Parts: sequence; C-alpha cells; structure tokens
Amino acid sequence: MLMEFLNASLKAGDPTAAKRLCEERLRSTPDDPDAHRYLSQLHSVFGEHEQAVALATRATELAPQDPRTWSDLGRVHVLSRRLSEGIACFQRAVELDPCYADGWHNLGLAFKQSGEQQQAFDALKQALLIDPARAETYLTLGNLLVDAEQLEDAIGCFERAIAADPALARAHSRLAQELSLRGEVERAAALHRRSLSIDPDNVQGWIDLGRTLEDLGQRETALSCYRHVLRRQPGHTFALSQYLAMVKDDEGLDWIPQMEAALDRPENAEEGKALIGYGLVKFYDRRGQWREAACAGLKANTARRKVAGSLDRDALRVRVDAMATAYPAEFFAERQHMGLGTDQPVFIVGLPRSGTTLTEQILSAHPLMHGAGELPDLARLARKVVAEHEMAPWQAAWQLTDEMTGRRIANEYLQALRHGADHDQHRISDKQPLNFFHLAFAGLLFPNARVIHCRRDVRDNALSIWMENFNPDQQYATDFEDLAYFMAQYRRLMTHWRTALPLQILDVQYEDIVADLEGQAKRLMAFLKVPWDERCLDFHQAERAVQTPSRWQVRQPIYTKSVGRWKTYREYLPALDTAFR
Repeated sequence: MLMEFLNASLKAGDPTAAKRLCEERLRSTPDDPDAHRYLSQLHSVFGEHEQAVALATRATELAPQDPRTWSDLGRVHVLSRRLSEGIACFQRAVELDPCYADGWHNLGLAFKQSGEQQQAFDALKQALLIDPARAETYLTLGNLLVDAEQLEDAIGCFERAIAADPALARAHSRLAQELSLRGEVERAAALHRRSLSIDPDNVQGWIDLGRTLEDLGQRETALSCYRHVLRRQPGHTFALSQYLAMVKDDEGLDWIPQMEAALDRPENAEEGKALIGYGLVKFYDRRGQWREAACAGLKANTARRKVAGSLDRDALRVRVDAMATAYPAEFFAERQHMGLGTDQPVFIVGLPRSGTTLTEQILSAHPLMHGAGELPDLARLARKVVAEHEMAPWQAAWQLTDEMTGRRIANEYLQALRHGADHDQHRISDKQPLNFFHLAFAGLLFPNARVIHCRRDVRDNALSIWMENFNPDQQYATDFEDLAYFMAQYRRLMTHWRTALPLQILDVQYEDIVADLEGQAKRLMAFLKVPWDERCLDFHQAERAVQTPSRWQVRQPIYTKSVGRWKTYREYLPALDTAFR
C-alpha cells in the first residue's frame, strides 16, 4: 500500500509528499525496512546523501536476507559517488538471489561508471538472461556497446529496448542519434518525433530533432524546433547558436543585445560563450556586417580555446615525421596482397571547408555513384587494430600483418560504406576530410581505391574553419597561426602520400569547380571511370541528407561569393593575412 501512495506522489511530481509518507510510516512502524528503503531513495533525490546512506544501511540491518535492501544501499552509494561500496552491495544482492534481475542491472551500471567494461557487459547480459524484456537494460547495454564502438550491436540493443517498452522515450532518442551518425537521417527524424510525442518536455529531444531536420534541408521546421527550445529556456546557448546561424532577414535582431552582453560577461561559461559567438558570426556575416562578425569570431574562438586548449604543434610534427618514415612506397609494395581488390571506395579528403561536401554532392548526383557522407569507420577500425598494443591509430597499417585479418577488416569497412547504397553503384564515397591521416590504412585495405584531394585558397579555407563551430577536439581551428601550422603539416603529409601510396590521387581545387563546374565534374567522372551524366550539374537539387556545416551552401546552385572572401575581413582580422605570408 505504501508503494502505491509513493508512486502516485512521484507520478504527480511531488517527491516532498512521498517523503512525508515514508516519515509517517516510520513514526508508526520504526522497524519497517521498506519504509527505510524508500525514504533513503527520496533523500538521494534531494541530494541528502548521508541521510540516504544511513537509512539504506538500516534497511539492510532490518532485512539482511532481502536483496532489495542491498541493491538500494548500492544505489545510494553510487549516487554519493562511492562506486566501490555500491558495487559490493550489488554483488551482495545477487549473491542472495542470483535471479534478481534488478541487482544484476544495477551492478552492470556501476561497473560501467567505474570503467570496468567487461564486468559491466557480463552483469547486464545476466540481467537480460533472467528477464529478456528489460528495456532499461537493453538501453544501458546499447550505450556500453557504443562506448566500445560496437555500433551494429548497439543499434540492435536500442531496437530491442523500444520493442520491450515502446513508451521509453530515451530509447527512441538513442536509436535516432546512432542512426543519424550512420546516415539514416529520415528514420532518425521519425524516431525523434516519436520520442517527443512521448516526452514533449525533453529539451534535448527538440535540439536533436532540429539538428536532424537541418541535415535534411528543412530549414523552417528546424528553426521551429529551436524556437520551441528558446520559449522554454530563453538562454539555451546551443539553440541560440543554431537559431542565429539560420534565421533570415531581420528575424533574430531582438536577441542580439542580450547575446552580445553574454559574450562579455566574465561569469558565463566559456563553452556557452563560444556557442553564442559562433552563432553571431554567421548572423553578422550573412548580413554583411564584417566588423561585427570578426569581433564575434574573436570572442568565440578565445572562449573555445580556453576550453579546448591550443594545437600541440610539436606532437603534430612528430606524428607526420613518423608517418612518412613508417610508410615509404616499399611498405605497400611488400604488402600488396594484404587487402581487397575492389575499386569501389572513393576517399574524399582535405581540410574541412575545402570543398569536400560540394565534391561529394556532385558525385552522388550521378546514378552510378553514392555518397556515404563522413563515415567514422576508417578511423574506428584503425583504433580497433591497435587497441591492444598501446599504439596510435596511424600505426594501424604497420600493425596489420595478417592477410586474413586485413581482408576481414576491409570487409567490415565495406559493409559500413555500402550501407544505404544501391547494389549497382560503381563508386561509393567516404568524405571524412581528416582521413588523410589514415590513407596508409586505406591503401593497405583497398590498394585499388581512389582518392580525391580537395584544396582551396589557404586564407579562404582558414577563415571558413575559424568561423565554424567545430568539435572542440579540432584544436587547430581557433587560431590563425595554429591553422597555418596545421595546414603546412597536412600539405607535407599529402606530398608524401603522392609518392608512397598505391592509391590514385586526384587534386581538385575549389576555385576551379566554381569557375567551371561542368569541366571539373567531367574531370572527376573521367578519374572515377564512370560515363558522364548531366545530372551532376544539378547536384543542388538532390534530396539527400547532408551532415556537415556546408549543408545549406550545397543546396544552392554553384556560386563564387566564397572565392576571395577573406579579403573582406582583412581589415578586421590582420592575423589572417600575416599567418599565411
């Protein structure tokens, strides 16, 4: 009866009433272990961890053979960040009852938090053996598999979580997030909508739906998602950043004074200031307010740099030196039978914002070609090869010495590359720009593959990177001197690859494409040995998801306004000019 009252109070969003019910029960029945258990959990909700631990400990004293008391004590220990104590309690719970699925689930969660992945796997799988319909356990196991980069298995777990509990909004969201990363954007959007129909107050869900709709080119519906977030949380920095980057005409002007003030407020979080600044950069740049855009960019990148740090130039130079030494032409000649003979993969590489998305759009407009987008799989598989050897991912090609293993990994990559492509596609492109770091691995797996190397005027390229809200891991992106150094090392590496790799490499200049689309498109087709098709000239009309910052540009006909764009900022960003002299 007590549990029913508690659940009713919690469902009504009134934990205080639930707490009062437990306290009343303990006054009348001071040795009731369930009242101690329930009250301990409620104290945890209020952040009162010491009281929670004391009550849960008392419950184990009153009912030492009840696995629920030990499991609940474990939960309050975990919430108090006492993971080892929590694990011991969960282990005691499953010792008392080896068929106690909740105990195994909680044990798996605690192992996951402590970084003990294999033990977490074992405990969660045991929970599912006992109760195969545990949606929360499938969800937790899926997250663990994502961390282990076992993405297909993770997706399967999220699907099982939904099947076990269709009303579990978080399962729909997690499946949507992973499918979006795999390029299944339309299905991801449907799942996000389903999640929000279950839990319409989930702000992150609206953000995720907005980003997915951007990928699909649905500007107005994406904006409506961000407006929805801002009505609920007017200071939400990511929503503001995306909103300001996308609005047209005078919409958004009312936000500008507040956003400018937030950029200069010392107490604001640096990452929040960075997000606002990047949104303002896009807003001002679109309106031709170059001075204001430059000022916002300086503040955004300064804030991001405080969070992410600066480029480690020495480490980058040493890395490029080591790659050039490790992978001469002889290395590949001696291992020419290591991979697969297919010439289907096309690796589009170059600096971010160098025209890689435009190039893939042109290719994917051809009926015999498919654009797979920015796949994470080449780097993922490289990490997988070196995982047990304490080596860096660039050393994966050196570590790969067994032909059968090489072919197995090549087939695993092909499976990811071909996902979503028709069976009759002659070429499939992977446009992960920074795959130029992994071309030795690609050359070993697919010696007959082709590489399209995208280039652009260095100042225009650097400005475009500097103005974009990239992942904080891209530490070179926030400073022009760092950008110049990174670009120099990248060019040095590409020069080496041209002489060492078995792969055919075609250099494509962005400025040449926008000046002569047809001529350059035909050049690309000839390189890839596919017949010319006029549809390549109408690439902007293709209805396909684009999951890069260039998503809006490549949905327009070719234009030249980005050529020499850096000159409009020369007066306001002198470091841009001097860094590349």
